[in-house]
Amino acid sequence: MSFAVGQRWISESENNLGLGIITARDNRTVTITFPASEEVRIYALAGAPLIRVAFQIGDQITHQTGWQGQVLDVTEKNELLFYWVRRNDNAEECLVREIELNAQITFSKPQERLFSAQLDRNDHFALRYQTLCHQQAQFQSSLRGLRGTRASLIPHQLYIAQEVGNRVAPRVLLADEVGLGKTIEAGMILQQQLFSERVERALILVPENLQHQWLVEMLRRFNLPFALFDEERCADFDQTENRSAENPFHSESLILCSIDWLLAQPHRAAQLDEAEFDLLIVDEAHHLEWSPTGASDAYRLVERLSRRIAAVLLLTATPEQLSEESHFARLSLLDPARFYDYDAFVQEQRQYRPVAEAVQSLLADKPLSREEQNHLTELLSEQDIEPSLKVIQSQADDALRRQARQSLIGDLIDRHGTGRLLFRNTRQSVKGFPQRVYHQINLPLPAQYANALNVLARFGELETAEQFYPEQLFQRLNPQANWWDFDPRITWLLDFLLRYADEKILLICHQAETVVQLERILREKDAVRCAVFHERMSIVERDRAAAYFAQQEGGAQVLLSSSIGSEGRNFQFACRLVLFNLPDNPDLLEQCIGRLDRIGQQRDIQIYAPCFTDTPAARLAQWYHDGLNAFEETCPMGATLFAKCGEKLQYFLQNPTALEEFDVFIRRTREERQGLKTLLESGRDRLLELNSNGGERAESLAQRIAETDCESQLIDFALNLFDIIGFEQEDSGEKTIVLHPTGTMLIPNFPGVKEEGVTVTFDRRLALAREDIEFLTWDHPMIRHGIDLIASGELGKSAVAFLLNNALPAGTLLLETIFIVETQAPKGLQLNRFLPPTPIRLLLDAKGNDLAPQVSFAKLQKQLKPMGKSTGNQVVKMLRPQIESLIRTAEQKAKKASNTVIKQAQRVADEALTAEWNRLTALRAVNPAIRPDEIEMLATQREQALTAIRQATWRLDCLRVIVSNKS
Repeated sequence: MSFAVGQRWISESENNLGLGIITARDNRTVTITFPASEEVRIYALAGAPLIRVAFQIGDQITHQTGWQGQVLDVTEKNELLFYWVRRNDNAEECLVREIELNAQITFSKPQERLFSAQLDRNDHFALRYQTLCHQQAQFQSSLRGLRGTRASLIPHQLYIAQEVGNRVAPRVLLADEVGLGKTIEAGMILQQQLFSERVERALILVPENLQHQWLVEMLRRFNLPFALFDEERCADFDQTENRSAENPFHSESLILCSIDWLLAQPHRAAQLDEAEFDLLIVDEAHHLEWSPTGASDAYRLVERLSRRIAAVLLLTATPEQLSEESHFARLSLLDPARFYDYDAFVQEQRQYRPVAEAVQSLLADKPLSREEQNHLTELLSEQDIEPSLKVIQSQADDALRRQARQSLIGDLIDRHGTGRLLFRNTRQSVKGFPQRVYHQINLPLPAQYANALNVLARFGELETAEQFYPEQLFQRLNPQANWWDFDPRITWLLDFLLRYADEKILLICHQAETVVQLERILREKDAVRCAVFHERMSIVERDRAAAYFAQQEGGAQVLLSSSIGSEGRNFQFACRLVLFNLPDNPDLLEQCIGRLDRIGQQRDIQIYAPCFTDTPAARLAQWYHDGLNAFEETCPMGATLFAKCGEKLQYFLQNPTALEEFDVFIRRTREERQGLKTLLESGRDRLLELNSNGGERAESLAQRIAETDCESQLIDFALNLFDIIGFEQEDSGEKTIVLHPTGTMLIPNFPGVKEEGVTVTFDRRLALAREDIEFLTWDHPMIRHGIDLIASGELGKSAVAFLLNNALPAGTLLLETIFIVETQAPKGLQLNRFLPPTPIRLLLDAKGNDLAPQVSFAKLQKQLKPMGKSTGNQVVKMLRPQIESLIRTAEQKAKKASNTVIKQAQRVADEALTAEWNRLTALRAVNPAIRPDEIEMLATQREQALTAIRQATWRLDCLRVIVSNKS
């Protein structure tokens, strides 16, 4: 080494010291000062662990005053380097002495890191290459955004999510019946839109009683941390003496709030109008009242937002047949240009109904009547359907006739009037639901409760709704007494729990106080293992309770939950439900039963309602069961009948012994329910249902996702990632692993891992039963962030290794390089579908021949052995001229290979985007539900995408020097 005062060097062993300056030298030692770290080192001349920093033409350098520039020329005088540089800020050209270089230096290019002794471990290089390959595969996967949902793989949900999630600014009405998963569908659509970067800011509006349910569902099922906004939170942003007012809705990207709150606080609604969102989700959209003569405040609020926000999802379980006006109003929110006139809409709907009836004949393989054929030609041109009709009506082979029927039905679905705006599945079209069995438990009303009710009634302090919770009324009047000492429900419950000691039981009360008291009673009286679940608990505490309840061995037998506390949770592993307090409206009743009655429930659901005889609760239970049949069937018309019968029902709840009149009321309710049910059935649109459930495509999609669950590639990558990052991994059985952070982690504060650790699983069934466990898939934030951190960081960029191969002469040089082809374009173009960051691997021998096609990465990796850092640095110094020559050769080969990748991506993008544009343009002529702006946006995006792909670039991402040795 030749040292001179003023030269710039870095330390091989202490890269963190920064760029040093030689300040002194004598015959035996050299002194170097490191300004960035304020350190001084003295080394022996013979073995100084130093590397000279010499920039090349084209490199970027940073001046000690902070500005940056590109090196145009390099000269050396008196052993010191001088750089002729063009500044980036003002294009001025100037001379920079090496002593003027910034001391805080980083090397990001792999060749810079290699030649500056910043060598990585061999397994880090392997992890980096595997990460890049997985990143490319995940960007191009058609299952992205669908696999990671913590939910069963229900075909119709996956189909709707994929169909809508891939659209540009989707605007749809999700109208599946209760229990079919509209929330899951909306979450998967949102997740795909977020993954594709078409959406960055999302707003969810819900009724006040559903806020926590949505908050939990989005977090636990999709790992989406929504912020719940209310008046208390927003008040923090209001104007104070020392600060001007801020718009609180600018503070978060994922926001959830109550429509009721916004209507009560008009200034918050005004602030929401000013905030910009990319996607709006509105649950319980049937509450948005509209008629030709006027609209509710809630409707007008959503209408204003829907005109400013590009993507809109409306959710409702109420079918259009119950109110055609409100159905039109919801469709008008989605596409006001298309649904502008109610009378025209009614006429159009009548035209489609005969077509839906003709579909029934096609599905049943019945000959089409002349009238049915005419109806079909009104929607599809005779020229389009004549070949299919001939085959269907002929004596052709069954397979040909079935194919013709499917083709015709497919065309009808594609062109159906509301087919792109509306998705509706019913329990009749989606199979797999259990039966419900209702058990009403009649118990005598204790005298203590009767006295308390009389006292409160005498003083005018008794509301009808309060009579459903007599235990709390008694406690209010007698705070020192214990209601559980005389309540017959306690005796019944203890016997019931003993009878079903081997089963999991969900018990729902109305109030959290009752839950807490029941837990203590059951534990003290009979040592029953209980978990409690209510709204006063944090999400973490609820997770622990749910995990304790789900645990098969040694877990809780019963989960005691308040009606609000259980929102958003599904306990499908249990089949017995006890309603300790009867919910006071049909929607809440369905929500309680819905904790167990979900798709995927394997057993019939047993529902128990202990009620006191001749009380409001007994009368309401009778009306639910005999009038609505709400215990044993879902009742989509329940809310409608509850509102219609509300005044009369209140009379009987206040007079629970008026049995004769009540029987007449029950009979009339039953008749009205049956009439509405018949109306719903007659109005079932089978064509719409076919469009909504996806058929064979949906089944195939679910199967493909199931095949990716627990795949070995994911497990191997994840465990390797966690190991190299530095987690302590503990196999805790039951297909779970506990990850504990350590003090030696390469990446501190790894996303998704708490200080106390996290339990993870790759098994979907276990994740559904144990909501306290993280369900790892390629879509999970821990995996996605892990990929991003490795791919965008410095880990594994340059490495040196030994190749143990007796067939090669010792000292044979190989250079393995990984180049990345990538685009730089707006996120919304979603170019990663066609050209994600794509790795190109080259393996060059000393002559520049590429051996990669013959030697796979995995095969080579098995033959490599680590090389010590000191030895590696010596090898790199000795072979630097040959390595630099091979890098130049690799760049030439990479340029040619990248052009091939870019052309292939252009072809795929052109074919896909042109086909979609052609399809929508053709369908627009027959299906006005397709918006013109959707077609225009697609055409614009096609041109922008093809231009951006043409301008794609490539760069060297990482490299590995390999030297052969004898084994």
